[in-house]
Amino acid sequence: MLRKCLIRCSAVLVFLLLCPLARGQEALLGIFQSPKGIGVTATFDAAGAGEMDILTLRTDFTGLLTGRTEHMGVSISYTHDYPIYQLWGDQFDMTLHAGAGGLVGYVQDWEKGLFSQYDRAFKHKQGLAIALAGDIGLRFDFNRLSLDLSFTVAPGLHLRSDDETNTMLLSFYHAGCIYAYFPQLSIMFYL
Repeated sequence: MLRKCLIRCSAVLVFLLLCPLARGQEALLGIFQSPKGIGVTATFDAAGAGEMDILTLRTDFTGLLTGRTEHMGVSISYTHDYPIYQLWGDQFDMTLHAGAGGLVGYVQDWEKGLFSQYDRAFKHKQGLAIALAGDIGLRFDFNRLSLDLSFTVAPGLHLRSDDETNTMLLSFYHAGCIYAYFPQLSIMFYL
């Protein structure tokens, strides 16, 4: 199931990457790294406006690094960011940006018991997460390279099935808010 979801998300990402390039927008493509997960990210800059569209396809490490689950999730997020402050220099340009968008993924949600001695494994299964996404970041543009350090909060809903009752459960997506303080580093190159 995860493999099919990853293939579909990759196809959507490739399609979305081609649309802005056809409109003549400047595009950056690179890697996304965070304690939340790793993946690929693309940024499309609107000519002259300073606005940027940020699209990220990444894995989800919730519970994987702490040994609470063996299953890795996958998510795709999009934000439309506006520059708050810009500084142009001889060696690099700096932009403080913030924006909003959304996140969709097949992920594990946060559960209590991170430091407990017993019952460390997650009790609930992975499920579909749909969330709003708020992003704030600091981007440094060099000659052909761009570094973006950001933070994202994603409040939303998590839909999963329950094996005991054989029903679908809808709950708040806790991981989207709890892991908002995890930094995200994107290293991108101009296409």
